[in-house]
Amino acid sequence: MAMKLISLLVCLCSAAWAQAPASDVQTLQALLTEVHQLRIALERSTQIAPRIQIAVERLKLQQEQVARVARQLDDLRRELDRSRQEQPQIHQRLQMMTDETPQITDPQKRKELDDALRMFKLQSEQAEKSLQQMQVREGELASQLQSEQARLTELNDRLDQMERALNVP
Repeated sequence: MAMKLISLLVCLCSAAWAQAPASDVQTLQALLTEVHQLRIALERSTQIAPRIQIAVERLKLQQEQVARVARQLDDLRRELDRSRQEQPQIHQRLQMMTDETPQITDPQKRKELDDALRMFKLQSEQAEKSLQQMQVREGELASQLQSEQARLTELNDRLDQMERALNVP
């Protein structure tokens, strides 16, 4: 539609120029210059609009990615906090069981306590390993979040550049 409008304006200007006296030549020249500038602006808009749309979609996807990683990190940190709070209780219980063992003289009860103590030590070790793995994962997620946020900032900057390019006369 815009190209049809420009073509029509150019035709009208050409026809008017052919019939115009010398004083109207400047007016026609100004109109032709304005039509030329309008065409350049439309071409720039036509070229930039799809790029902006793509950048906006990428921006949305990146925002979702940042939000997803941030949620994972928050969830993991809550789980880490819970595990860290449980660790002293586990160690306290283990110490109590260890302290009780020498006091028991009944062989059957002693065997039961030793078995329970072995199981509890195994659970304690597994809890400690799990805590260490969560701490490693926390570092990985924190690093990933920083990376994703940097990509989001980069996409925002690109979008800002495109916006500034549209404002250039």
